[in-house]
Amino acid sequence: MEIADILTIIGIVVSIIFGFFVTHFYSIRDARTRVLKDYYIEQVKAVKVRVDKFFHTVAFGKSSFKKVVNWYDHLNIDVVGIDKGIRKFLDLQITELISVIDGYYGEITKWDDFNDQFSSSNYRPSTAHVIRLKQMKYEIDVFFNNYINHVNESNIYPIWKTQYRRIKQSCTFYRGKGCRCPFLRSIWERIEKHFFEGIVVLVLIGVSAFLITKIEIKEKDDLITPMNKISNKQDSIYREFLLLKEQYRLYEIKPKALERSTSINTGGKDSVHMKLHHGQHKIVLEELEK
Repeated sequence: MEIADILTIIGIVVSIIFGFFVTHFYSIRDARTRVLKDYYIEQVKAVKVRVDKFFHTVAFGKSSFKKVVNWYDHLNIDVVGIDKGIRKFLDLQITELISVIDGYYGEITKWDDFNDQFSSSNYRPSTAHVIRLKQMKYEIDVFFNNYINHVNESNIYPIWKTQYRRIKQSCTFYRGKGCRCPFLRSIWERIEKHFFEGIVVLVLIGVSAFLITKIEIKEKDDLITPMNKISNKQDSIYREFLLLKEQYRLYEIKPKALERSTSINTGGKDSVHMKLHHGQHKIVLEELEK
């Protein structure tokens, strides 16, 4: 078995392991993340309904100072719990929901007409404040929509950060139960979950390293050097052929030119065909048929 065959087998095994890892681990994780997102999106939508109702009630003079304060106290508890729950599992990159609601609530409680009607059964805002309340409702609606979109598109934390959070959570749990070595138990709990996959990967790495060290890689035949020699010889032969062709060019002398020549003896032949080869100056006489 050559190294190419072994590498092919290793590649197939690695593909099977990673295929199982992706289809089993990531598919389950994505399904759990989708359920979690849907749950928290429904919670945020319920808070949005409560906030919209609040701004309508205040703007139309159907609320009071005490009702506004009580509304914020109850809403604050729910919103903080939802926002912390989302950020515990999802990497949400947006302002906290309670900080936005707190900003609008703080602005309302600083209005003079709001504080002047502290003991009134209904708070009736001025015309300017009614306009401002409507603008607040529009702004907070935009923020809620953006917040829901961020929740829907957010990802869970990286695997090392997730594992750290789970180890920390398990450690707190075991410490609260009075177990011995809570930190080590928490780490083993995370390792045990993926123990089989880890063993397979380690075995595969060990076998691959062993095979690579034991296999002798055969050197390939050097074909470049002989091919270069052949090419150089062909070029040399071609150059010699051109030189030979240049030295021995064929010249033909027509019979009419021969009749006017007195320096060539025809040997009594009626007519001859002469070929004069340049280089050695040889004359070849060929007798033609009469």
